[in-house]
Order: sequence, then structure tokens, then C-alpha cells
Amino acid sequence: MDDLNIDRVRAILHAKFGGRGIDVDKVYINGVHTLEDQLVTYSQTLVWAFLLRLQDGEVPNFEGEQLGIFSHAYTFDPDLRFKGLEFDEINGLGAEMATLFLGDPII
Repeated sequence: MDDLNIDRVRAILHAKFGGRGIDVDKVYINGVHTLEDQLVTYSQTLVWAFLLRLQDGEVPNFEGEQLGIFSHAYTFDPDLRFKGLEFDEINGLGAEMATLFLGDPII
């Protein structure tokens, strides 16, 4: 297992997505409490979202209608959805990073 820190997480995310011009510090995972009122109750950059899950000993995995990938913090505006990155790809890298930092995850 490697040492977990924000610089390592950022470097791995950048290595995976930076070649496509994606600034991982400017991609946000935002979540709302309900789809009806769309009050944003969760917003983290991709880097921090990964780091916080890994620090909690969890595999970074994001899914559900109440979460989205955005180009701005604390919004659920469909016009600000981030194009070119999907949760399947993010979650695949999350599983790889969990193995690196946490060892073989129990699933």
C-alpha cells in the first residue's frame, strides 16, 4: 500500500485524465438531497472527493440520480454539467486507487 496524500491522488487523477485537457481540480461531484428541490448538499472537487473516500477506507464510487459531474461547485444546473467524463470511468479509477492505497478491497 502506498502513502495516501492529496498530492498523490491529484497526480494519479491528472495522469489518467489530464491528457484529455481535464483539470481535476476544476471538476466537481455535486449532489442534491432530492431531484425535486435540487438543493445541493454535497460538492467536492474530484481530487477531494477521492481523497476523502480513501481516507475513510472506502472505494471512491459515485452513482445515482442525485449526483452529477459539474464544471462548477454547488450547482445542479444541467448547463454546467461537465462533458467528457462519466461516473463509470471515475469509479473504475476509484477501484484501482483503492487497491493502491488500501490494499485489496473487500467487496
